[in-house]
Amino acid sequence: MDKVLLHVEGITVHYGRLAAVRDVSITVNEGEIVCVVGPNGAGKSTTLLSISGVLNPSSGNIVFSGEKINGIRPEIVARKGISQVPEGRHVFTTLSVEENLRIGAQIRKDRAEIEKDIKRVQELFPILGERRRQSAGKLSGGEQQMLVIGRALLTKPKIMTIDEPSLGLAPNIVDRVYEVLTTLREERGMTLLIVEQSSERALKAADRLYVIRNGEIQIEGKASELQDGEKIRQAYFGFNDEKNTVAEASS
Repeated sequence: MDKVLLHVEGITVHYGRLAAVRDVSITVNEGEIVCVVGPNGAGKSTTLLSISGVLNPSSGNIVFSGEKINGIRPEIVARKGISQVPEGRHVFTTLSVEENLRIGAQIRKDRAEIEKDIKRVQELFPILGERRRQSAGKLSGGEQQMLVIGRALLTKPKIMTIDEPSLGLAPNIVDRVYEVLTTLREERGMTLLIVEQSSERALKAADRLYVIRNGEIQIEGKASELQDGEKIRQAYFGFNDEKNTVAEASS
């Protein structure tokens, strides 16, 4: 039986009077890659920011490892094992690549393991090892994306949430990023929750998929059962407003 690591239970999140997401529920089991896809403004990033503690839902619960974490400060959420890679490749531009990585390890005290993990990140992304003394601001967009993923790994998370890892990157760089994410799941049993605009990319990477539009989950199911893409397209673009589930589609 799958062990639930993260359960978002019917959250609604407001910006002022505007409900950015409404009654959103997402479950992520240990060792899974789960993707949330949808158009711009669908509520994807708001959901991730709520999970990481940046935003506090006005209703619903977020349960991590069996513990309700609503309203907990982001730094405490991180210490509990949730590491977020935000959209936009936020690096400390004046610090070196290695200094950026070490910032990710600040919450840890196991120094020997930190050095091993830095070496492993540099093996996963060799360019980071080659440029470890270079300022992060001089890296390309793809290299900065690799750096923020590496920095998140240095927190030694139980789950990593990643917002739009392919945004603005060349296809070959996106392929490399996803290769590494898949390797992390295979080697470490890493649990990943990834937000994507590209349903095609998500279907290739994910075990399960959620489509969100207008702040609401429209469809969910195993990626293997959604491969033809038609129901995803309907949910993504709103060809019809009737909510579908994989169970309904196969009944």
